[in-house]
Amino acid sequence: MKNIRVYVDTSVFGGVFDDEFKKASLLFFEQVKLNFFEVFISPIVQNEISLAPKQVQDFYAEILPLTKIMDVSDEAL
Repeated sequence: MKNIRVYVDTSVFGGVFDDEFKKASLLFFEQVKLNFFEVFISPIVQNEISLAPKQVQDFYAEILPLTKIMDVSDEAL
């Protein structure tokens, strides 16, 4: 079975620390760790994470090795 490819926005990382989204976000990232998803992020996400609270940055650093960075085209911007 092929992994599902997903683009993960900054808010998904922050969702781990938000009461409303915590349960779903943690479940998603557990599935990422089990290789159910192929996760893509962009330099935009990297920049936004650098401005996020430390706990979000730390969690992002933990997940980063499981991600692939994709370029953002001018058309996408």
